[in-house]
Amino acid sequence: MTRKRLPTVPDPSAPALPAAVTSTVGFLMREAASRFRVRVERMLFEFHLRPQQLLMLITLRDEGPMSQLALGQRLGMDRTTTMQSAQALADAGYIDRQDDPDDRRVYRLTLTSQGRRLAATLEGRLKKIDQELLAPLSAEDRARFLAQLHAIVDCH
Repeated sequence: MTRKRLPTVPDPSAPALPAAVTSTVGFLMREAASRFRVRVERMLFEFHLRPQQLLMLITLRDEGPMSQLALGQRLGMDRTTTMQSAQALADAGYIDRQDDPDDRRVYRLTLTSQGRRLAATLEGRLKKIDQELLAPLSAEDRARFLAQLHAIVDCH
């Protein structure tokens, strides 16, 4: 007996999902986030980076040097992912990863000048992606939409 192979991507000719699904906040937010994620991952692929590495670069740039553990906690990353991401960024020359002089079990992370340039480039590309996704909205509606998203995220 041969099993029918199930599609791995949505069929564009399939009928639309019911309005009871597509009109929910969660569905719409997930769809918008998915469109953003695809664009960001495509952009990061060019630099051989992952989303968590982007977060690490921008956080180190904006908040300054910190321990690897503190950075991972700040970004909600587990220790293994933090270590692997930091090591990859160090190997690429974007961060310095040094033993902390006060505690040799701790790595201190500092952004390099190459890392600063990359963070600026990536931030510019992120803004462009935001502009593309929000293009259907007027400038006033964009500002209001972002304020509303902040209100939702900050409240929960």
